[in-house]
Amino acid sequence: MPVNYLSGIFGPSLLKPLQEHMDAVIACVSLLPELIHSLNQGDGDHASKLHEQVIEHEQHADELKIVLREHLSYSLLLPIPRRDLLEILQTQDKMANRARDLAGLVRRRELSFPEDLREDYLRFLRCCVNSAVQAQSSVHELDELFETGFRGQVAEIMSRFLGNLDALESEADQLQSELEARVMQKESSLPPVDVMFLYRVLSWTGNLADYSNRIGNSLHLLVTR
Repeated sequence: MPVNYLSGIFGPSLLKPLQEHMDAVIACVSLLPELIHSLNQGDGDHASKLHEQVIEHEQHADELKIVLREHLSYSLLLPIPRRDLLEILQTQDKMANRARDLAGLVRRRELSFPEDLREDYLRFLRCCVNSAVQAQSSVHELDELFETGFRGQVAEIMSRFLGNLDALESEADQLQSELEARVMQKESSLPPVDVMFLYRVLSWTGNLADYSNRIGNSLHLLVTR
């Protein structure tokens, strides 16, 4: 595929750090299902190790974020508006922070869902993780999208990615609503503090899909601009 002249100047140095940051974010997010499963199985030692790995990946993502921000601060000519790149970066950063917060909450409290809700919660969590992975794929398409001038087959592929993100967010919203309703039915039989934290876990898990879709919306603006 012929490379656009301007993409040869800007593309690799501009997009690579953003993509590396997203990869670190996904490394963080993708550990969550195994961490939750370990807690459900009563394997606190393995859950602790996974929690430490989440923290390490989040810290690496923070380091990459600083590098990219510095790059943006001294880059005079950019092929993509600086504001748009910063918005994507900030959303990716929020996703990593939320994964860290979620891992820390469930690990510190050794929190697990009632047994009859565990599989459905894991299904919800995996849906949100899949949404994040879809956002990662979309960010990695930026190279070719930029090279083609945001047109052609690559733009069509990107549009499909963004459509998938919308579908995954809708599925996640539905699963979250169903789980919240089931937790509500169990409120009288659970410790009030546990109920409060279960709702928080559901909310923070849903944030992963929300942030993924927000990244998709930012990319959609680039495609259609």
